[in-house]
Amino acid sequence: MAAGLLYFASFAAVAQTPVVLTVSDENGLAVSGAQVTVSEPGRPDLALQTDYAGRCSYASRQNAPYQLRIEKPGFYQVLKSGVDAHLEEVAVVLTHEQVIQQEVNVTASTVGIDPEQTSLKSTMNTPEIVNIPYPTSRDIRNLLPFNPGVVQDASGQVHVAGSETYATLDLLDGFDIRSPLSGQLAMRVSADAVRSIDTEITRYPVSFGKATGGVIAFYTGMGDNKFRFNATDFLPSFHDVNGIRFDKFVPRFTFSGPIVKNRAWFFDGLETEYDNIYIQELPSNADTNHLIRGSNLAKAQVNITPANILSGGFLFNDYHSPYDGISSLTPQESTTKRDTVAWLPYLRDQHTFANGALLDTGFGYVRFRDGYEPRGDQPYALTPELSQGSYFENQVSHSHREEGIANLYLPPRQWLGRHDLRTGIDLDHVDFDVHVSRAPVNYLREDGTLSRRSVFPYFAPFTRHNVETGVYLQDRWLARPGLMIEPGLRFDWDEIIRRPLFSPRVAIAYAPGSNPTTKLSAGIGLYYEHTQLEYLMRALAGIRYDTYYATDGVTPVSGPLETIFQANDNLLHQTHTINWSLGIEQKLPSEIYASVNFLEKRTNNGFVYANQNGLAALSGIYLLTNQRSDHYDSVEFHARHTFASGYTLFASYMWSSAHTNAALDYLPTVSVLGPQQSGPLAWNSPNRLISWGWLPFLLPKFKKSWDFVYTAQWQSGFPFTAVNAARQVVGAAGAYHFPDYVSFSPGLEWRFHFRGAYFGLRGVLENATDSKDPGVVNNVVDSPMFGTFSEFQGRAVTGRLRLIGAK
Repeated sequence: MAAGLLYFASFAAVAQTPVVLTVSDENGLAVSGAQVTVSEPGRPDLALQTDYAGRCSYASRQNAPYQLRIEKPGFYQVLKSGVDAHLEEVAVVLTHEQVIQQEVNVTASTVGIDPEQTSLKSTMNTPEIVNIPYPTSRDIRNLLPFNPGVVQDASGQVHVAGSETYATLDLLDGFDIRSPLSGQLAMRVSADAVRSIDTEITRYPVSFGKATGGVIAFYTGMGDNKFRFNATDFLPSFHDVNGIRFDKFVPRFTFSGPIVKNRAWFFDGLETEYDNIYIQELPSNADTNHLIRGSNLAKAQVNITPANILSGGFLFNDYHSPYDGISSLTPQESTTKRDTVAWLPYLRDQHTFANGALLDTGFGYVRFRDGYEPRGDQPYALTPELSQGSYFENQVSHSHREEGIANLYLPPRQWLGRHDLRTGIDLDHVDFDVHVSRAPVNYLREDGTLSRRSVFPYFAPFTRHNVETGVYLQDRWLARPGLMIEPGLRFDWDEIIRRPLFSPRVAIAYAPGSNPTTKLSAGIGLYYEHTQLEYLMRALAGIRYDTYYATDGVTPVSGPLETIFQANDNLLHQTHTINWSLGIEQKLPSEIYASVNFLEKRTNNGFVYANQNGLAALSGIYLLTNQRSDHYDSVEFHARHTFASGYTLFASYMWSSAHTNAALDYLPTVSVLGPQQSGPLAWNSPNRLISWGWLPFLLPKFKKSWDFVYTAQWQSGFPFTAVNAARQVVGAAGAYHFPDYVSFSPGLEWRFHFRGAYFGLRGVLENATDSKDPGVVNNVVDSPMFGTFSEFQGRAVTGRLRLIGAK
C-alpha cells in the first residue's frame, strides 16, 4: 500500500527542466507526437517526442548554440539552427503539407519508425490523398481499401480487420459520423477537404470506445493567413460503353483563408455530383439512373487567446436517386426513389493551462432523414433471374445522435520514467423513428408459378432511443528511452443493455537505440461494441405471414405461417472482442521500411436472431440473442519507400480468415431462410495484395512536370450463398465464390501553368488488364442463369483536372 501511495504522490510535481519546446501548427493548435532531434556540437543527438499539449523538455548540455529538427508526417519539416543555449522556452510552428508548396526551401517530413506509437495504425496524409489514383476518386471511402486490413464490399462499405461495418468507429474531426440507425459510414465529405486519415486496426487506446472492429478517423483542413482556392474535376467526363456516353460531372471546390490574420480563419469544401449510371445488361429504355448528390463542409477557428482555441464546423449531405438500387438483377421498375438528407454541426474548445495540461471539450449533433418509395403500384415479385413490379416497401426514417466529449490531458509526470496521463468522458443520446408500409412479396418459380407469398399486416410507426456513456483513463508510460507501455481502462454503460462494462487494454512498443531501426509491438485488450439499434428495429417492424403453394401456383400447401421478431433487453449482453497482436518494424537498406503484423481476434455475444421453433422451422418466433461468435486471424507484410523528393512506393500482402457461427442474417421482410450455420463472412478474402505509388516520369524532358501514378490490387473473390426460388438456403453458407479480383491502373499527371493559374491534369487507365471483375451474381439454383456473373468493371480511361492555385 505504501508503494501505491508513493506512486500517486510522485505525480504531484513535475521535474524542472531548463528548456521547454512547444510545437504548434499554423493555426496555433498543439502538435502532439512530433519527432524532435536536438543536435549539439560534439554530442550525440537527443531524440524526443512532443506530448499531448505539443510540448517536450530537455536540458542543454553545453553553452554553444545548437540545432533543432522537428518533423511529423503530414507537416513540412522545420530545421532551426543557432538556437541560443540560454533560452528556457522555444516555440516552433509546423505547417501542414498543402496540395502544392511553391517555396523551394521546404522539405516534407519523412515516414519512418515512430518509437512511441503502440497501436497498429496507418496514416494517409495530403500526398497520399492527392496522388493515389484510387477508383471513383470523388468518394473518399474508396481510398480506404488501400490500407492493409481494410476490405470494401460491393455496396461501398468498408470492413476493418474482418469486422461488420458498424463495428468500426468512423470519426470526422473527432465526432462519430456513423448512421445512428444502421451504423454505416453514411456521411460524405469532399476528398479535397480531408487533410489526413488515420486507420487503426488494433491496440488502439481506450479513448476510442464503442467499437470492436477498429477506428477510421478523418481530419479536415483549416484556412491559414493566405487565401486559397482549389477546384477539381470541373469538366464533365464520358466513357465508351456501348458507344460514347456521358458518365459524370463531379466538380469540387475548396476556399479558405483568414477572417482576422493570426487569429481567426475559415475553410469551406464543396462537392457536387451528377452521375449517369448505366447498366448494359438491362433493356435500352430502362438501363440508367441519374443520381444527384452533394456535400459541403464549412469550418471556422478563432483563437480567443493563445491558450483558448474555439473551432466549429457544419457538414451537410444531400442525396437524390430516382432509380436507387438499379442493377442487372433489379430493373428500373423495381427500384425506389430515394432521398437522404444528413447534417452534422459541431463545436470544439481547447484550453491549455499554464502547467501544460490541456482540456478538450466538444459537442456534435448528427441527424439523418432517409426515405424511399416505390416507382409504382404493380405487384412485387422475385423470380429466379430478377425482380419484377414495384418495390414492396415505402419507408421514411429519422435518426439522430447528440454527442458530448471531454478529454483532459495532464502534463507529463516523472516516476520510473515519463507518464502522459489522459482521462475523458463521452456521452451520447441516440434515437430513431420509422414510418413504413409494405405490400405483399411474391416468389415465383422458373415457369412463373407462385411458390411463396409474404404478407405484412399494417403496424403503427415506431421509435426507440438509447443513452450511452463512457469514461476512460489512459497512461502512456515511457519507462525508458525506447520502451513505451500504454495501459488503459474504460468503463461503458447504456440504457438498453444496462450492464457495467469494464475494458482493460495494454500495449507495448520497444525500439532500442537513439535512432531506432527496429521496433517490436504487442498488445492485448478487451473491446466492447455499441448497442446496434438496427437489430432492435427488426423487433419493432411487425409480423410476416408466409403461404407456400403447390406446383400449380394456386393451391396453398400451408396456411399462413406467422413469423415474429422479438427482443428482450433484459436478456441481452453487450458484444465484445478480445484480441491480441504482435508486430515488428524494420528499417532495411535503401531507406525501405518494412513490417510484419499478426492479429487474432475473437468476438463473442454477437447479436443474432434465432428461431425458437427449432432448426428446421422456417417460420415462428425469431428472438434476438447473443449466440453469434466471429473469428478473425491475419498475417500482414508491407514495405514502403519514400524518396527524398516525396515520391512513394508501397506494397502489402495479407493472409486473413474471417468466419462466423451465424452466417445467415434473418430479416423480417425479404430474408434467406434455413437452419443457422457456420461459414465465412461475406467479405472474407483470404489473400490480398495491394500496391500504390507515384514516381517522376523517367524521360529526362518530362521529369519536372510529369508524374507516373498507379494502383494494383489482387484479392480472393468474396463468398456467396446459394438459395432456391423461395429464398431457402441450398447447401453450405458461403460455399460459392466470386472470381479473384485483379486490377492494375496506371496513369500520368501533368502539372502546368496557364494564364496565371497552376493546373494538374491526370489520365488513368483503370483496370488496364481488362480483368473481368463482376459486381453481381445470380445465386438462385432454380435459374438456368445460376452462377452467372454480371456488371463487369471493364477497362476505362478516367481523367482529373485540378486547379491547384495561383502561379
